[in-house]
Amino acid sequence: MPLSAPLHKLLCVCHIVSYFDYQKKVCQLLGLYNLRYNEDTQKFGFGHQVFVYFYCFLSLLCLPFYVILLRGFVIDQGSLFIYLLPCLYYKYLKRSMLGTLNEMAKVHRKLQFTMGTMFCVSVKRAFCCSWLIAIELVLVIYWQIESLQIDLQRFYVLSCLLGWHLQLLLLVNSYIWLQSIYVVMNQIFIQNQFTTKERWKMFKTVMKLHGILQNIQRDIAHYFSVYMCSVVVLLSGVFYRAVFEAGFDWDHSRLVLLRLEFWHIRYFGNLILLIGTFLWVVCDYKSERDKFLKGVWNSQDLLQKMWSSISSNRCKQIPDVLDLMILTGNKFRGMICTTVTLWELRIKQDTVLILEAAFFMNYFFLLMFNVCLVPIIAIANGFEIGLEHRFLNFTFFESFLNDSDPISLSFDNVTMYSYVLSHALG
Repeated sequence: MPLSAPLHKLLCVCHIVSYFDYQKKVCQLLGLYNLRYNEDTQKFGFGHQVFVYFYCFLSLLCLPFYVILLRGFVIDQGSLFIYLLPCLYYKYLKRSMLGTLNEMAKVHRKLQFTMGTMFCVSVKRAFCCSWLIAIELVLVIYWQIESLQIDLQRFYVLSCLLGWHLQLLLLVNSYIWLQSIYVVMNQIFIQNQFTTKERWKMFKTVMKLHGILQNIQRDIAHYFSVYMCSVVVLLSGVFYRAVFEAGFDWDHSRLVLLRLEFWHIRYFGNLILLIGTFLWVVCDYKSERDKFLKGVWNSQDLLQKMWSSISSNRCKQIPDVLDLMILTGNKFRGMICTTVTLWELRIKQDTVLILEAAFFMNYFFLLMFNVCLVPIIAIANGFEIGLEHRFLNFTFFESFLNDSDPISLSFDNVTMYSYVLSHALG
């Protein structure tokens, strides 16, 4: 049944969807993507936005110049290739994601029709996470653009940088929506104002939707698999670059174990903040899904009451929860879910590699452990840590015109602050 305005609770699922709609309108206003929702057909489709196509074409033209000027990029050097790969991959899979979004819209409408007023349930944590990730992304994009030295660098990086971060926004919004849907579905185990027949009808519909939600979550994991791979590369690259760029400093007669520049720390901290928020949303989704499955397994009494009210001479056996899940189209892996598939690579419809959320979180915490452990062990073995600053003077992009003087672009007195972990040799 449709919901009237007074029935809306504070920060409910309806408000989450409205907030996503505002995000979509802002992105369309800025020309950042060409996805549109048709109210008549109630499906997503691709609109033709000339600005998007022009911007992509212009970025491809700028790519060779970026490679030529690459050695002049003091901050975020080479990261364009990390950002570019997911963008190309999503361009290839855009039809696949379109089908997933239409499936999500179909589930949302069906669940809203089935649950009625129970659909409007408060999801304050999901709403806070949706605002938090948006604010974090704006701050990180501003810092990365501001950290570049000249406007030419900012122009080259901006297109891929926006595409990369907006993919994270879509990824987090997808899991926020999944978590909110499971919060709604869990209401059938809490509310008791319905009759057994009404609860039974809702229960069957919700069980069918659970199988669809499992497939949607796996499609999301497949769609964003390259993105998660790029996150691992960026997180690892910041730390190992600081370690492997160290070595012998003959000018000061010392062995440098770690040279961590200030922008390394900012970059590393920003990534940890973004991915930490994403993992928080994934944990909330898993918690609500596990709560739903626990409620399903504990609802045997509802099955017995309903089945006893339907007098059938053809079947004397009372079906259990396992029978109901199979009859409603749920696969075996959806019956007992202990993990969340965060990364799934496919070739056509065949799954090549599956990595679970626990693997990514273990790697994430192991990397954090190494970041803290390396300085501690080094200091215990006689290394000293100190803050240094140095002035960089460099020139790049030289060219000669008819034996004339070289045309160059120079940076003078660029200050770089570094935390240096070193040990005196003599």
